[in-house]
Amino acid sequence: MKEGYEKLNLQIAKMSAEAQSASFAFAAEPNGCGVRWMYDRCLRDVLVHLYEWRVLMRVFVQNIREGHPEDYLPDAYRKNYHEMDKMLVEKHQQTSLEASKRLLEQTHAEMMTLADGFSEEELFAKGYYKNTYTTNMAAYFVSVTSSPYGQAVKLLKKR
Repeated sequence: MKEGYEKLNLQIAKMSAEAQSASFAFAAEPNGCGVRWMYDRCLRDVLVHLYEWRVLMRVFVQNIREGHPEDYLPDAYRKNYHEMDKMLVEKHQQTSLEASKRLLEQTHAEMMTLADGFSEEELFAKGYYKNTYTTNMAAYFVSVTSSPYGQAVKLLKKR
């Protein structure tokens, strides 16, 4: 998680202030960025998208700790993944780029702390928690941190 986050921040630092605020050149062509990112039109959108997925993870972990075996994605989201991504980005159209950077920083630190709060067995034993089904908790952390950090870096390189 830490390495991916550092690579993302390095890629952002390589961008000029103008480029950080500009719309992506491929924003009008969803196929140019991949389905997961099709609603992200600028750096802010990418960052709030990452932030919102971490908020879902926070709730998921909280439910586990409170003994509520809820799924990671609420039913309404699971049924329409693309609408969820669109809604997550639209929710933050008034969020500034600087605020989106702070939100991502905050939730990255939170994910590191949350992951550290699990034992090795809790993190890596498949199906340890009922609501992780046939995978492990570590895979959930990877799916909201390391993996999307790498995808975001690739996306930002295309801008």
